Amino acid sequence: MHKELRFAAVGTLALDVLVWLCSLLLVGIGFAVPLGLLLGSAGMLCNLWLLSRSICNAVYHGRTRDFGGYLLRCGISCGVIAVGMAIGHACALAVILPFLYPRLLFGLLSFKKETKR
Repeated sequence: MHKELRFAAVGTLALDVLVWLCSLLLVGIGFAVPLGLLLGSAGMLCNLWLLSRSICNAVYHGRTRDFGGYLLRCGISCGVIAVGMAIGHACALAVILPFLYPRLLFGLLSFKKETKR
């Protein structure tokens, strides 16, 4: 699981830089987008870490019901997005965008594994 989390962290950093460079062309220089990306990426990585712990508990300890963990992850996502919007300096889209990264990153990883076969 740690390999996937490391992959997600490195991929998140790369996508954050790419989004920030694109935002420079559209929005200009400012702190709103980088602050939003940082906040959203921290929340997304925290969610992935909690999800990996939940999966490890299910695999190694046989705990298959983890509704509380699901609610915690949803609460973290909602809380991070709400804080980002309340700050006023964080671009709302920049806070939400990193929560979409895992689908892209792990989709690319599975595509890469399929092409190796």
